[in-house]
Amino acid sequence: ATARTQDEEMTAAVALTSIPYPVILFLTIWSCVITRAVADRAMNNMHQSMKHVATRSGRAWHRETCFCIHKNPSILNKRILNFKSFASTAENNNDTNTQQTKTFYQRINQPRHILAPMVAQSDLPFRLMCEQLYNVGLSYTQMIHAHNFAERGGDTFRRNHLDVYDESLVRNVLLGSADSNALIFTQSQRNALEGLSESDIEASRQRIISALQTKNNSLETTFEVKPCVVQIAAHDPDMAAKAAEMILERSNGQCLAIDLNLGCPQAIARKGRYGSFLHDETPQAAYDVLTKLRNTLPKEVGVTAKIRLPPTQADAQEGKLGHEFRFDNPVTIEERVRRLIDSGVDLITIHGRTRFENKVTVGPVNWDGVRLAAATAREYSGDVNFPIFANGGIEYFSDVQKCFDETLCSGVMSSESLLENPGIFDEQKIVSGRDTLERQLQYADTYLDYCTIFPPLPGSLGIKGGSYNVAKSHLFKILHRYLEEQPDLRTWLGNQECCTILQARALMCDLRSRYSTLDEEQLKMKTSWKDDNSWYRRHRQSNASAAENTEPVSLEERKKLAKLRIQALREQRLSRA
Repeated sequence: ATARTQDEEMTAAVALTSIPYPVILFLTIWSCVITRAVADRAMNNMHQSMKHVATRSGRAWHRETCFCIHKNPSILNKRILNFKSFASTAENNNDTNTQQTKTFYQRINQPRHILAPMVAQSDLPFRLMCEQLYNVGLSYTQMIHAHNFAERGGDTFRRNHLDVYDESLVRNVLLGSADSNALIFTQSQRNALEGLSESDIEASRQRIISALQTKNNSLETTFEVKPCVVQIAAHDPDMAAKAAEMILERSNGQCLAIDLNLGCPQAIARKGRYGSFLHDETPQAAYDVLTKLRNTLPKEVGVTAKIRLPPTQADAQEGKLGHEFRFDNPVTIEERVRRLIDSGVDLITIHGRTRFENKVTVGPVNWDGVRLAAATAREYSGDVNFPIFANGGIEYFSDVQKCFDETLCSGVMSSESLLENPGIFDEQKIVSGRDTLERQLQYADTYLDYCTIFPPLPGSLGIKGGSYNVAKSHLFKILHRYLEEQPDLRTWLGNQECCTILQARALMCDLRSRYSTLDEEQLKMKTSWKDDNSWYRRHRQSNASAAENTEPVSLEERKKLAKLRIQALREQRLSRA
């Protein structure tokens, strides 16, 4: 074709210049279209290409193309390749733009069942077990103190607390294709594994893999290691941002978001200026931290907050708020939510209680308050699907759907119930005492299997025995109702000399044998069969009884009683002198 005569070249040029430019354009674009495998995406790309071409002068482009073809006919193939390249680029840009237009909640696949952040309890083995076997869609890590994590010389703290690792490494360790010591960083973890043989470790691995295959109804050994949300405690914006950046750097892309703890009601949170005390007493400081996080972190990384309902007028009248807390203009949950959204949060978790409803003072969850918060967030943000997680009040699987219905939340978060019943998000048909017993024993066995492959980080539970203490704490909760009936086993589990997973296995065997000979009638006569003896109700039942038998006491009466007690103490001291 290149050996044309001058007349042939002239004839070709004339023929090409006589063709209207739309025809040339159509033929060129069509050459790109036929290379596409998926027609609908190709048409979208061609539309983008046509808009690009339309920005030029059509007639000038026509003359340029014909002239180039006249001089060098092979240029037509190059033009077609350029269009193909442009179409491919347009497709990639379109995919990127689509990803960028998704909300944070859409990007994390809209989880509905969430494992709460719990100090020394949201450990890697527990998160993996709940996600892989028991229908948890998203997990939070334990709370990490931003100052301790970010300060110079904090390597030990970072190593002992942040257990977010590369996805492929976690998977390979579980499958046995990576060094089993790859995720063991502390002596405490090695101490927890003391006495276990290689065959013991391999047996745990095979039991986990078998459980995953049964769960997935497949012989495949592939499984998901889900990214998580890392919760921090902070009151200083710069320190919070510094810690968050360090967490992202160390988490190998497995950190979906940084969550600010604005819900912890423990007294230590007041001393550390975080949790619900920070939000109740110095709310602007909380919003400053969130704003700083949002302005510092990459846009694809979420910024979230876990809060409680604000104090009420009743709390103020009972003197619960302290002399430093001003209640002249009480904060509503609507105002609290609006301020959070103004601070740039992508998601809010709301515990439906105030900070004064905790442990022995815990009361019924206020789902109406959560529902009001959800409605406010969606109206104020302009996003009808703004994600709200509801926390609190989940004891049974049926409570999960009830919470969705009553709060209109996006997801349900569980903490205490999940600690006792990791399968709270899986519908379970418990019809016998034996079913309940075997379920709890299975939870404990499976958790110890995960701990054998991924011994927990010690956190703040001890340099020597911290790793096992994390596991032991889980066993106390999972087996609570049965250990209450076996005080000698409960005492042994709490003994410092019981400090390895191997010893915990032996205790499990002893516990199982004590119930193995009991028939169904005998099991149902045990207190362990009654829900009132569950870990979840350990405070709630006593609170209900106390509420029935106790008359309300006014603030004035409480002050008078306090003065009488002080006077009695003074008299005792004088008598001793």
